[in-house]
Amino acid sequence: MELDGTDHAILYLLQAESRADFTHDEIAERIDVSSSTVSNRIQRLEDEGVLEKFDPVIDYEKAGAPHHILFVCTAPITERRDLCERTIELSNVVHARELLTGSQNLHVEVVGMQAGDVESTAEELDGLGLEIERSEMLRTEYSRPYDHFGYELVDEPDSG
Repeated sequence: MELDGTDHAILYLLQAESRADFTHDEIAERIDVSSSTVSNRIQRLEDEGVLEKFDPVIDYEKAGAPHHILFVCTAPITERRDLCERTIELSNVVHARELLTGSQNLHVEVVGMQAGDVESTAEELDGLGLEIERSEMLRTEYSRPYDHFGYELVDEPDSG
């Protein structure tokens, strides 16, 4: 699929503006196209698999789930994809990332209301055949949009 500047600007804004109430009208205004153009482009990006999903950024601690852990695991390379797909289905797992390395090739982000939630998920990961290399308590995650996706085509919002 060939992407043009409008597609890139839409992708940039979707990454930059993670507000739940960010509308197609606001995107259209910021990149000087119609709202229907934005809707059609987003639908096409989704249909082509370029835009996979919208993920909200949640402060789990403020939401009442204070246990936020990253498990760094090793999966056999030939089973890595299957194990990643099975891992994301486990209760308390919010992200699973498959890496192209020989070891520490599966990162699993787990959230729990109680320590026991995290412990039971660790046992489930072990039961799948993953070797947990280490675990880290997550505090804050920062992200930013990929700035080669049309940022120069985006008007800044009015501050009034």
